[in-house]
Amino acid sequence: MTVDEIPLSTHEEVEHHIENDNTDGLMNSLSKTVDESLQGKTVNGGIHTPSAPKHWYQRKLLRGWLHTHLFPENIKTAIEKRYGNFVVLRETGEYHYEEMPIYTRIGMHLLFVGHYRQKMVDSHLMHKLFLHESRRQGTFFIDPISVKQIEPFIDHYNIDMSQYCIQDINAYTNFNEFFTRAIKPEARPIADAENPDVLISAADCRLNVFHTVDAAAEFWIKGKEFNLPNLLQDEALAAELDGGSLAIFRLAPQDYHRWHSLTRGTIESIKDIQGTYFTVNPCTINENLNVFTENRRMVMTLKSHKGFRYAVVPIGALLVGSIVLTHANEVGNDLEKGEEMGYFQYGGSTVIAVFPKDVVAWDKDLLQNSENSVETKVNMGERIGVFQ
Repeated sequence: MTVDEIPLSTHEEVEHHIENDNTDGLMNSLSKTVDESLQGKTVNGGIHTPSAPKHWYQRKLLRGWLHTHLFPENIKTAIEKRYGNFVVLRETGEYHYEEMPIYTRIGMHLLFVGHYRQKMVDSHLMHKLFLHESRRQGTFFIDPISVKQIEPFIDHYNIDMSQYCIQDINAYTNFNEFFTRAIKPEARPIADAENPDVLISAADCRLNVFHTVDAAAEFWIKGKEFNLPNLLQDEALAAELDGGSLAIFRLAPQDYHRWHSLTRGTIESIKDIQGTYFTVNPCTINENLNVFTENRRMVMTLKSHKGFRYAVVPIGALLVGSIVLTHANEVGNDLEKGEEMGYFQYGGSTVIAVFPKDVVAWDKDLLQNSENSVETKVNMGERIGVFQ
């Protein structure tokens, strides 16, 4: 066997295609990672495989602001190649480098290629590919055979199962049952539970908050089509919330994947918007790619205890099987602060909350991190702001 005939690892294959601007190769690599997941592979070929090379998986903690000369060499390379993202751990203020799964890296580069080439044929094929593979992976994760993915997933992401209602992994009948597992209420206490004026995090997530949509576009969301009319697909609601503040809750695959009510409210409307399944990784949000306004999503309006309306928008993403509503599934439902609204099946996903102008004061640490263009790692139930 010659050198050219030696099969490449998943990581080597993907990097080879990226370096050679090989769109067809990347599209095949995405399908291949899904194929290997269906065959039971997890961190060695399947969709959970880290995008960084082997031995780079360990998490790096760096205290204080980051200076390039403080980085280990492999972290410098990881930043340059976008193998992952930095987030701030709220409880310590430390910067934490999080790897991205290999399927996210493939999807990210396919989006870049399609955007910068501005070829409608490429874009159409990628939309079809993302939809096809998302559905295929979602179908597998409800198959009983998918339970063999659970233990390697827990080991890889170091998930503390003692926090969850069902701790015995053998009690789950498929991967999506595990992925959408319920958490013990005591593991996520609700901040100021009796005070609806104190807003809480809707999910275990990486969070950005902004006082206006314009600020979100300046510091975080670079897609030129991001605005309230495009996000909400409702001109009247967009006008009502014009100039308002928003919170962006990004869930990674390893997170608890149920999302909850930020405060007390009553469901007034629910609208399902069909769309594609782009990755919601920050590397795409920080580029001129219109992820939030093109992905499949639901737009829900709620009436607050103060009388004004606000919107909650759960957004699907690459390899996300579906958005499922639970206690927020009917118009007229009253939700208490912290009450479960729904859950995402497999994948990284996002919830955006939009409030009217000048009604929310976000916590200063969250606002400062967001204005420095970095997300803050928070848990569901933590205080994130207050109604003014």
